[in-house]
Amino acid sequence: MDGSRAPAPTERGAGEARGSVVTNRGRLAVAAATVAIGGTAAIGAAARSGPGAGPRPDRWHAVTVNLAPQDVGSPGRWPQPIADLGDRVEVRVVPAPGDRGTELAVRARAGLRPGEAPDADDLQDRIRVALRHSRMLLETGEVLQPDRPSTTRPTVTSLPLRAALRRSQGGGRL
Repeated sequence: MDGSRAPAPTERGAGEARGSVVTNRGRLAVAAATVAIGGTAAIGAAARSGPGAGPRPDRWHAVTVNLAPQDVGSPGRWPQPIADLGDRVEVRVVPAPGDRGTELAVRARAGLRPGEAPDADDLQDRIRVALRHSRMLLETGEVLQPDRPSTTRPTVTSLPLRAALRRSQGGGRL
């Protein structure tokens, strides 16, 4: 033989350059896709946080209660959590679609905008909690609490769990 031989499959040779080009192109494609997805997410976040974004004070918050409308309440006879909100809220009771109980809806009275009154933002959360508690009182006769792990003692490491349980009543879907 003349001393020149083709590289064995286990040896690195001319194919290495082609493999690195493919690898670099793959990395470039992944980086471009990441930038595109990140840009789309940033645009969406900016649109959601722009003017007019955030909770609308005139929005009705509603729950469906498995009772007839006359059993849910009437002006002056609202469930206690809603009655505690006083005259700062409007209450609406209508039959739920498809004869599936009653829709109990509450919203802040007109003119009360988030940020204008000291507790206007807090009122939206209080409305949500009052609706949840009212539904529980009407359907079961008591306000149900989330299960508390029996092995959890108040310690520094259980602090996040305790905070999550306290805050879980306000947000999310009704």
